[in-house]
Amino acid sequence: MEEQIEKIKKELKEKEIQNIYLNFVDFTGNILTKMVGVQELINNTHVSWFDGISINGNLIQDFKDDKENDWLVILPDPFSFRIIPFLKDENQRAAVIFCSIKNTSLDTRGLLKKAVSEFEELKMTPMFGTEFIYSIDNSNDFSTQCEYQNFYETLATNKKTIFQNNLVNELLKANIDIEYYLPYGETHNRIDLVPDVADVAADKLWTANWFARNLAHQENMEISFKNIEKLNLSSCPIHMSLWKGKREKNLFFDEEDKFELSQLGKSFMNGILYHEKSLKALATATSNEPQKYYRTKISVTRGNSLLQVPLYFNEKQKQDRIGWSKRCIYNGLNASQNYYLMFAAILYAGLYGIQNKIEPVKNIEVDAYTKKELIDNLKSNEYFIEKLGTKIINKAIKKLEE
Repeated sequence: MEEQIEKIKKELKEKEIQNIYLNFVDFTGNILTKMVGVQELINNTHVSWFDGISINGNLIQDFKDDKENDWLVILPDPFSFRIIPFLKDENQRAAVIFCSIKNTSLDTRGLLKKAVSEFEELKMTPMFGTEFIYSIDNSNDFSTQCEYQNFYETLATNKKTIFQNNLVNELLKANIDIEYYLPYGETHNRIDLVPDVADVAADKLWTANWFARNLAHQENMEISFKNIEKLNLSSCPIHMSLWKGKREKNLFFDEEDKFELSQLGKSFMNGILYHEKSLKALATATSNEPQKYYRTKISVTRGNSLLQVPLYFNEKQKQDRIGWSKRCIYNGLNASQNYYLMFAAILYAGLYGIQNKIEPVKNIEVDAYTKKELIDNLKSNEYFIEKLGTKIINKAIKKLEE
């Protein structure tokens, strides 16, 4: 950690950065910020890499009702440090660092790191590939005047395309690797980020979200993270697999299985289906947008299923990347979500499946639960109460009751 901090201090001086945006996330998934000058961070005066800097929890909607959250401390994570490339003015040059929140049981970033560490203790690394999906107001463009636009259809001069290209290049400059990007139907754009360890993947997804909102504001454009209305498409699908080491061996891959999927992978997914109602409750509680409905099943086809397993047969013949693509895709989130909390909850559900060798869950056609059903399920889920903490479960219940 000390080596990373010294590297950051050197880069701040060399690039004449003036401002630091210390970003943290509340329970509902809003990105909040406390700003400090670079000298404060370099000299460890009022803000410390190891002790953090205080914030007033009473000023934050999600925290203000609990005396535990009166005096909070945000702790900057040096490994989330990124220069903000699109701020060119010498007085505005800045970097962003994501922070955990000390002194509160509602620190969802810390919760995700804890979940990742529990997998690593079992010699498994959870790798998440995220898709950043958003829409911008470009009603004067040709593409949105069509009665129906095919996915992948665009023009190089389309404002939506130009914005997407600018955003992608700013993310690349900030050292966030991208697999590909495309127009996503009539209204949305999509950027697929290269998979990374689950907590790092969440930080990168938050960074993409924050960059996009800043660039949209700069261009005087409206940006939205609402669900895709047409077809059975999630606005925040998560590609998940478990690995030995970071890239040593994909533990989801089994060349002898009919679908080249290991028993470990099947148990992980069965755990998610087993806790599907609790995951639905948490997702509903931590988003301002309504959740879409998916059939509680695992499918190898692109349909209305909560979990999908892409089929890339004969992966064992790809000698340079054996089992690389074997994964499952979770569709139960939307882009307006607390990624930290939901990633942690999904991981713990999968861990439950592995440790308890959960058998396949009977298919549920539609997960159209009432709020009372979701609340009752959370109240009775002793495993989630243990793993996520009483404060988080109670906060989710309170949000559902509002």
